[in-house]
Amino acid sequence: MIKKIVIGILLLGFITIIGLLVFMANFEIFDEPTRTELKAECDYESLRKVKMTEMTGNATAKKSIHIYATDCNYDENKKPEPIFVASAGFIKPKDVSFEWKNFDTLTIRYNKKLQIFKQKTESESVNPKIIFEYIVD
Repeated sequence: MIKKIVIGILLLGFITIIGLLVFMANFEIFDEPTRTELKAECDYESLRKVKMTEMTGNATAKKSIHIYATDCNYDENKKPEPIFVASAGFIKPKDVSFEWKNFDTLTIRYNKKLQIFKQKTESESVNPKIIFEYIVD
């Protein structure tokens, strides 16, 4: 009787360890989020560049979409200026878009159901400045 109980406990422990390893390998709980560039576009005179990226989520963070502004001749040593950050559990790349309205203005459209973390009205580090106009769909 005791022999059957010990074998049962060992078998249950072995199945639990295998299940945990499969779970961790498939769900990437502890991995760092990855960044995917969705769109990058310079202005009409190729002075300023706006880039939209998607960050994957993990166990503690939801998927998010970021929009950055830089100079068109982007230098890796200079950090891009974050302009707009939105997140939601269901966010898709089509939920956020941007287009140049004119030389000084960039129009950013986004889904009204998104949670907005950052929404600047004009750029600070990019010269000449960019004015941001937001349209909620």
